[in-house]
Amino acid sequence: MLKGSGVLAQPMVTLLLVSEQDIASTIQGDALLSRGGWVQKSNIEGGRVWKHENKDVWLWWFDAGFLMEDGLDERFSSGSGQCVDEVIFLSRHYAASGRPSLTLHVLGVPGEYPHGERAEHGGIKGKVMLPNPRFASWYRLMCDAAHRHQLVPEFELTIETTHHGPCLAVPTMFIEIGSSETHWGRVDAAEAWADVMEIGLGLDGNSGVGEWDSIPYEERHDQKVMIGIGGGHYAPRHTDVLRKTDCWAGHQIANYALEMQKPEDEAWDPDVDALPEGAWNHSIRVCVESTRKAFTGGNVMAHLDRKSFKGWQRRVIKRLLNELEIPVGRTSDFE
Repeated sequence: MLKGSGVLAQPMVTLLLVSEQDIASTIQGDALLSRGGWVQKSNIEGGRVWKHENKDVWLWWFDAGFLMEDGLDERFSSGSGQCVDEVIFLSRHYAASGRPSLTLHVLGVPGEYPHGERAEHGGIKGKVMLPNPRFASWYRLMCDAAHRHQLVPEFELTIETTHHGPCLAVPTMFIEIGSSETHWGRVDAAEAWADVMEIGLGLDGNSGVGEWDSIPYEERHDQKVMIGIGGGHYAPRHTDVLRKTDCWAGHQIANYALEMQKPEDEAWDPDVDALPEGAWNHSIRVCVESTRKAFTGGNVMAHLDRKSFKGWQRRVIKRLLNELEIPVGRTSDFE
């Protein structure tokens, strides 16, 4: 693996987390373990632990739920002596629609106040975690696996915008089976995710998919990284970019995290006057900063769900992005 200036780095250590309290989590863990190659290690915090014999991939069968359990990367490192580089949570997804789905997302609580307080579903209000660089490529792997296991058209294949906890220090994401108790125990859905993990982490003997540090630093600026801004929770227009291109992806920010208050002064000009108040400014800034940190040296760009904004909102968002030196692109610009 190459890192930074091209110096040979240590292999990446990946931690997969299973929650004993979540059937969609345990069924994914069972599907992956059943494929063989795993060696059981000493328990950590009472939870069973396995390591794959071909890769530095560890699976921790955690006894509790995830969302309120901060620092799981550091806690595992302390118990195992391994320096964890990324965390992937195997989880369920709930939606009021009850529509079966496979979905994935990165973590954080942008747009919520007061900043620094504990959020209802874990994490810290106003804080986002480092996005896992595998996010976009694993979405595409997920789509391929879902078709192989004949889950389509029954299952929706989606990403979600950045939401909930827990807080970690390393890049992370959730991979999920949704969206109700009827679907959480679906073995075919779990096998699809096991395919993604096996291929994506190189457990099948190949090199794996979506490892940013494998790209030489001098080649990274040619790699386009999308931050999605606007739209609903399932980000259909940003998902479309991932489906049609080979770009990478960082944070995706829903409209509910971009609250914006238009000044009452009728003479206010969105192109030159003071930027509006509201959560939107902070949400975009922290998501840009976090994405840049996860994709060091990459060409980070924004994709706007234009139809979800009024004209003046698009103009001030572009002003802020220009200040942050983030270009705005359409789908073709991410190819």
